[in-house]
This record gives sequence, structure tokens and C-alpha cells, in this order.
Amino acid sequence: MTFLLRAALVIGVLSYLAAARQGSGSGGVDTAGLRSTVEMTTGSLAGLAASLPPEARTEALRLGGEAVARRLTGQPSSADTLSASDRQVPWRGAGVH
Repeated sequence: MTFLLRAALVIGVLSYLAAARQGSGSGGVDTAGLRSTVEMTTGSLAGLAASLPPEARTEALRLGGEAVARRLTGQPSSADTLSASDRQVPWRGAGVH
């Protein structure tokens, strides 16, 4: 879900910069065009979220909420995917050397 939000943000920024660059000679930016692009992107994200099954939507919202909470509290997000059993490999531990 965060990938989709980041992609929408990048597309929006690039659209804004492209419009600003094209409109720099006339001194203005086509705000109506930018507004329609943002509304279209937001509508497609809302449609995508609505098309998810309720369980997946709930899980995506939970994960997104946890990520936002971690970011607001300053806790670093861990990319560690190892479980405790992965760290206890059989050749390291109670064996005889």
C-alpha cells in the first residue's frame, strides 16, 4: 500500500514539475490540469482500496497505521525478516567442537 502511495506522490510531483517547466514561459501553471490529475490519482487509489476484500483492506490499514505511528514516534522500522529459529542454526549452539 505504501508503494502505491509513494508512486502516486512521485507521479504528482513529476506532473507538477513538468507543468511548471512548460508553463514557465507564460509565467503560470495550469492549476486546473494539476487538480484533475490529482483527483484522478486519488480516485484510482480509492477505487483500488474499495476493490480489496474486507480482510485485506483491514490488514493494509493496520499495517499502514503502524508504519505511520512508528514514523511519528521516531522508532526505526526494522527490515529484519528472520525468526528466532532462523538465528539458532543447528551447527552453532549446543554441539561439541
